[in-house]
Amino acid sequence: MPQSVLVDRATSESLIGPDWSLNLEICDILNHDPSQAKDVVKSIKKRIGHKNSKIQLLALTLLETLIKNCGDFVHMHVAERDILHEMVKIVKKKPDYHVKEKILILIDTWQEAFGGARARYPQYYAAYQELLRAGAVFPQRSESSVPIYTPPQTQPLQNYPPPALRNTDYRQEAPESSSVPEVSTLSATEIQNASGVMDVLSEMLNAIDPGNREGLRQEVIVDLVDQCRSYKQRVVQLVNTTSDEELLSQGLSLNDDLQRVLAKHDAIAAGIAVRVEKPKPPQAPANSSPPAKPEGPKEPTQRLCYLIPSILF
Repeated sequence: MPQSVLVDRATSESLIGPDWSLNLEICDILNHDPSQAKDVVKSIKKRIGHKNSKIQLLALTLLETLIKNCGDFVHMHVAERDILHEMVKIVKKKPDYHVKEKILILIDTWQEAFGGARARYPQYYAAYQELLRAGAVFPQRSESSVPIYTPPQTQPLQNYPPPALRNTDYRQEAPESSSVPEVSTLSATEIQNASGVMDVLSEMLNAIDPGNREGLRQEVIVDLVDQCRSYKQRVVQLVNTTSDEELLSQGLSLNDDLQRVLAKHDAIAAGIAVRVEKPKPPQAPANSSPPAKPEGPKEPTQRLCYLIPSILF
């Protein structure tokens, strides 16, 4: 079923209030397949711009739910797909009171949660500043309110250039000391998330002119590359600690794919000619049948010994 259909159902005028089970179902779909986030955010943007205030409120509630329960891939698409600009435009048009209040609350909370002007996505702060300049009065925050930004962020947000724009209040700085940082291992769901992030990066690299290195400086590409490098670090922990053969197999496959995509990025950055690859088919869900195991107990160990040096590179 197209995700736009689910978004339409979750924001239907016939609903008495938010359909929380459907909203969370959409969250689960995106967490398992982040590549669908683009279409979902696009559909929500369309519903937020609807003339019916009830549909607008339901769409804003759905968007709020995604921000709270999904990862950075949703935050990126919300920032990059002009949905924040659409929300600002609605406030300026003096809409329904409840729609206006909802938008102001969300924008105010998001700009603070994402770290202000120096954060990874300054678009949230820019939307807040634009509303201030337009004379918007933001509702007073309740001290007992639950934080709106509570996504299951699992990878450290490291190495995000340029250094001058880093915000230590929002994310963990890249370790500079000699101590070894703690890196959590990957779950089956996170392997799916990593695969989705990697697929998006692969598609964007395919769309770049290999002779134009400037394309690699796009904020979205820089972000995706950082996430992929972080996932590679966590694969090390996975292959060294897991006793789950299926999870190990998925981790090794993920490492191969990450190595391929990152090598392509580095080749473009170095000015080396690369060929455009066809998009990789989606990885099978974690609960599907595991791939056939190679005969003999020694093969996984031999392969692991080969991969670990490349992971630590």
